[in-house]
Amino acid sequence: MKRFFLSVLSLAAPFATAAKDIAVVAHDPGYYTSLGKHIGRWLEMHGLESSLDTPSTMSASLAKAKIAFLVGFDNPADAEMSALTSFVSRGGKLVVFYSSSPRLASLMGVRTLGYAAASYPGRWSRMDFLPGAPDGAPASILQTSTVLQRAQSIPGKSRTMAVWKDRKGASTGDAAWISSKAGYWMTHVLLADGDERLKARLLAAIAGDAAPGLWSYAKFKKERAEEIETTRRYAAAQSPKTDEIHAVWDHSGCGLYPGDWPKTMRILKANGVTDLFVNVAGAGFAHYPSDVLPRSKTYEQEGDQLAACLSAAKGSGIRVHAWILCFNATRSTASRLKDFEKKGWRLKAKDGTLTEYLDPSNAKLRKYLLSAIDELQAKYKVDGIHLDFVRWYEKSVRPPDAVQTISKFVAEAKLHVLRPARFTVAVLGKYPACIDSVGQDWVGWLGSNIVDFVVPMDYTEDFKKFDSFLAQHAALRTHAAKTIVGIGVTANESRLDAMQVMNQIRRTRKYGMAGQALFDLDTTLEKDILPYLRLGLWRR
Repeated sequence: MKRFFLSVLSLAAPFATAAKDIAVVAHDPGYYTSLGKHIGRWLEMHGLESSLDTPSTMSASLAKAKIAFLVGFDNPADAEMSALTSFVSRGGKLVVFYSSSPRLASLMGVRTLGYAAASYPGRWSRMDFLPGAPDGAPASILQTSTVLQRAQSIPGKSRTMAVWKDRKGASTGDAAWISSKAGYWMTHVLLADGDERLKARLLAAIAGDAAPGLWSYAKFKKERAEEIETTRRYAAAQSPKTDEIHAVWDHSGCGLYPGDWPKTMRILKANGVTDLFVNVAGAGFAHYPSDVLPRSKTYEQEGDQLAACLSAAKGSGIRVHAWILCFNATRSTASRLKDFEKKGWRLKAKDGTLTEYLDPSNAKLRKYLLSAIDELQAKYKVDGIHLDFVRWYEKSVRPPDAVQTISKFVAEAKLHVLRPARFTVAVLGKYPACIDSVGQDWVGWLGSNIVDFVVPMDYTEDFKKFDSFLAQHAALRTHAAKTIVGIGVTANESRLDAMQVMNQIRRTRKYGMAGQALFDLDTTLEKDILPYLRLGLWRR
């Protein structure tokens, strides 16, 4: 879907540039490519087009580019170094992320100090930018990094542009960004974990500094002020709805500010949130002292997250639902995955390879998960149990009764939920296709009354597609009343601005849905979405 009020709100038009000006080069087709795509998306937010290249295709792009973002260049080959050196020698600027390469560091006028892991939780939680940073760079950006390729500036060749602070605001002594005549060096990568608008602005400021004329901070400020005012007026014109569920998923399980659940709850309450799905458990982890599930590193370092969350929620009016990942073990340790393999719990893909998904047809695994639900409720008084990944892996081998197996587990799980706690299940929104693809007949669950609410993940930027999802969900009024619509604010499938979120919420009301659930609780949601919802749609 194109942005609502695009002609008024888009910041792209004033700064549109040719793709030849900026290259993003990722060194592998996996994780680094996904990071490269985020860089391209953030640049595009400011009208800065870029090409996404690999080392094998970068020479042609570098021949035309003014600035190149390098992701994953830990040990550049001789040919790659030759191309990068030639690019810098003719005036091109490099932006290097998370490299330990001495040769690349030498080209950039930087000294590498080696790999380091955080010695305590939240050691690297904020980047503070120093005087002399590119015009338009934010004063600070929140991001929790757990590892660095540490580096330092070299007098006469480079200077520190930003420093890392810990979650309490104390300086760690580690450089976050270093600038030189050759470009810019970051000791980690920019993660899509929040503060996305500020990360986009930083990249635009770097592009404008590297190649004057690509981006203007003065022009940006004017356009941004107009966008904020237009969105604010629209938000304030909306009306609240009583008895509507306003939920948020917390994927991290640690709140907005790890170690400070009361602050998170104050923010949620102030912005009209009624329900929190907090991700505290799964087949391979628990963020609390479980005797059934393996205790997570988060629990060991940060303490009992469910207890802290529930304590902070007292008196807030916010219902806390324990979010449990069922037939998925992607957050498990390597040893735990090995254990699951020995037990025969891991699913095989159709090509015969083992996956990190688990087998719903395994009776012992189902019993294990149900006992985890029992234990959790015996230890904590939660307002709800929220199950996720109650489905087959799309590419897995599965038995003829795959659909019935999933439905049976859901029915069994409901019997383990202690009233008055609510029982909700996250589901794929595209129905009935999800029956064949993953075995989720969630409309059947609603008809059989084995769930209190389903939460379809209707993550899309396409408004027509979103509307088609809602029309299906509302085929029966009784089903609509048991449906909390999942909206992908910062999901892999969609990235929505405040105007888009408001219009999707308005549409859910037209179809009589029980409410909405926003993915995900991060600083982007906190700063760029919730303040507008509290003005009207989610006003208490």
